[in-house]
Amino acid sequence: DGEKIAQTEAEVAALRGSYRGQFASDVDALEMAWTRVGEGKPLADVLAGIHAIAHNIKGQGGSFGYDLVTEIGTSLCDYIRGGDHAAPNAPAIVQLHIRMLRTVSDNDITGDGGETGRRIVSKLRTLTD
Repeated sequence: DGEKIAQTEAEVAALRGSYRGQFASDVDALEMAWTRVGEGKPLADVLAGIHAIAHNIKGQGGSFGYDLVTEIGTSLCDYIRGGDHAAPNAPAIVQLHIRMLRTVSDNDITGDGGETGRRIVSKLRTLTD
């Protein structure tokens, strides 16, 4: 029914506005969780918390027109689940994901992010492969 579809699209559009604030809060939470590594908390414990936040980010981004957010969140989740966390560059890779999400949030980069998004995704793939 066309009326129900239009109503649903209007509801999603209304939620899109609140998503931007939620996404910024989620990035704040990622950064806060990351500071715990510097406070001596075991990396594995910190990564479990980061994974939970990133999982939410990746699940919501594409629904609200932030496809790049979903790509970065997916990359972060995949890396945490399968990465070699004992590798010397592991913390830097996690931190880079968080910084890229901050960049997307601060600059309100929507969709796939165009050329900037492609560069971000390419860089993350190179680091996580």
